[in-house]
Parts: sequence; C-alpha cells; structure tokens
Amino acid sequence: MEQDQAAHGDDKSLVSTRAMDIGLALFFIALGAIVIFDSMRIGNSWGDMGPESGYFPFYIGCLLIFGAVMIIVSAMMPGNKAVGDSSFVTRGQIKSVIKVYIPTVLYVFLMSYIGLYAAAALYIIGFMMVNGGYSFVRTLPYAIIVPACIFVMFEVWFLVPLPKGPIEAALGL
Repeated sequence: MEQDQAAHGDDKSLVSTRAMDIGLALFFIALGAIVIFDSMRIGNSWGDMGPESGYFPFYIGCLLIFGAVMIIVSAMMPGNKAVGDSSFVTRGQIKSVIKVYIPTVLYVFLMSYIGLYAAAALYIIGFMMVNGGYSFVRTLPYAIIVPACIFVMFEVWFLVPLPKGPIEAALGL
C-alpha cells in the first residue's frame, strides 16, 4: 500500500506542521483583535454597576492573542522537534478528507431544497457507493431505512419537526 502511494506521489507533503501552526495562530490573532476592538467599542471598563458588556470579552481577546503569539514563538524556535518541518498532511490524506468533505457539503446544501430525509438518502447512497465501493442495490436498503428511522425517532417519538422538502410534502408528511 505504501509503495503504491509513493508511486503515485500520494505521500508528498502539502504543508508542514510549522506552517499550519503559524497560520492558525495568525487566524487567532485576528480573531482576538476583532474581539478586543468590539469590546472597546461597547465598553470594556468597570462601570458604576460593575463590569461593562465588553469587560470579559476584552480579556478573552487578549488571552487569544497571547496564546497565539506563544504558538508562533514555539513554532519558530529552532530545534523544536514537536513542530519541526514535519508533514501536516499528505496528498493521500487530503484526498481522503475531501472524499468525506464534499459529500457532506452537498448534503447540507441539498437539505435546504429537498428536505433532510431525501438529502440523507442521497448522501447515504453516494457515500456508500463512492467511498465504500458498494453497488446501488446494496446501498438502497440503508438509504431507505436510516431516514425512516430518523423520521420515526424525531417526528413521531420526540415530536421534533425536521426540515422537509417536496417529497415529504407530496407524501403528506
């Protein structure tokens, strides 16, 4: 298996752990700066009645920035074996992630238009066929039973309505 991946270049690193640490730390610095800015806008001091609305968020923003700076310092230290220039993700690994991510995004998108149950059935069929290599005939029972069980559990037992689409409306559900 490893020889097969090496032959196709699937073991080539796309990004280093150090680069990901620094990138995520920069994101948290920006997030902390937004929190601090907004806390100052709404008031971050101690007023007559106690702390103003932005008092605690201000310090949380400061902690976010402090922690992110510490991550950058740690990542930049020479000889840091915990971070180093080790691979964060390889091509083969990112392909596996994408094979899960794209169907999930499509499922969430379709849920708004065709309802949760129909989208779940399509998600199960697609996921089992693409990622599991199963035939349509083997996936069909799961695509029917799982949404039906979800329907019974939420709609009948817990009385929690979930998003429905045109198929459910046509069935009178």
